[in-house]
Amino acid sequence: MNAGRTLGAALGLSRARPDRDRGGHVWTKDREAVSADGVTIRYTVLGGDDDTIPLVLCAGYLCPDNHWARVAGALAERHPVVVLNYRGVGASGCPPDRGSRLRPARAEDYTIERLAGDVAAVLDAEGLTGTVALGHSMGCEVALALWRQRPDLVAGLVLVTGPFSSPMRTFYGTDLGSRLFPLLYHAVPLVPGPIRRLAALAPRLPVAMPVARAIRALGPYTPVEEMDDYFRHLAACDPAVAVEVARGMHDFDAGPWLHEVDVPTHVLVGSADPWSPKEVGEEMLAAIPDAELRVVHDATHGALLEFPDEIHDAIADFLHRRLGCAAAPTRGRPGRVSALRRH
Repeated sequence: MNAGRTLGAALGLSRARPDRDRGGHVWTKDREAVSADGVTIRYTVLGGDDDTIPLVLCAGYLCPDNHWARVAGALAERHPVVVLNYRGVGASGCPPDRGSRLRPARAEDYTIERLAGDVAAVLDAEGLTGTVALGHSMGCEVALALWRQRPDLVAGLVLVTGPFSSPMRTFYGTDLGSRLFPLLYHAVPLVPGPIRRLAALAPRLPVAMPVARAIRALGPYTPVEEMDDYFRHLAACDPAVAVEVARGMHDFDAGPWLHEVDVPTHVLVGSADPWSPKEVGEEMLAAIPDAELRVVHDATHGALLEFPDEIHDAIADFLHRRLGCAAAPTRGRPGRVSALRRH
């Protein structure tokens, strides 16, 4: 074995087996489903009464489940909550490498539609229809795509601090990211492999959280300890998969058909979120016929971790008012979430 391979193995940088568990879980994924293209998707179902409306979590970019930990745990007291890992994330498998040497992962295997197909495969395996899809960040795109592909599976949508099209067009109030992304996407394979793999270690470094706060992706209310699992998982993901998932997120656009969404939709935005700013929520409120909007004051893109009790209350209230679920006791502080606005 040469020195380069030895160093790579010592740093955990060797290419990952597609079926390995990358960790970062709050809940063990003890069930399996197979997606339409043969990828093994692993998931679990949290407690709740089988007679109530089931919920399915659509996580954000390369996120196993930790952002939803406190919100989902509370919701599971009254609802079955399906928690899954998309392909290439957490405990789930990956499609086989079928690309080129420079791009071993294929873009078509990691589109938002493919990720929505992973969710559909899990719901089909459980025999569930008429669920409420809860999306966070990129998961808002996945939830919308799920409704588009399989409307029988979706009775309602809850979209938390996430976009309906490329987030690069709204980063920090500019579309500069949207113009730069294609250049970066094509440049990444030209970077030497060892440098790419070393860069993948960055989320493990102590500076990860200060940097996230400095760029306002996270804020002063984001608990450091609850981000640790996410950062460790991010570093464990295959860099080739990470790039292709980012491309899928960038290429997706529900804008042309948002007006067709025909299920009750609850949109939550953070007042301090520069990645999916409240203007994105305003666009969804204006376009989706049966939409409603609330603003979580002082929340950033990590709102689920910052104000989980208040977000739980907003979701539970939506489920009660719009879908006939039993009312849930209030957990959060009054005034953190704005008054409801409707389409």
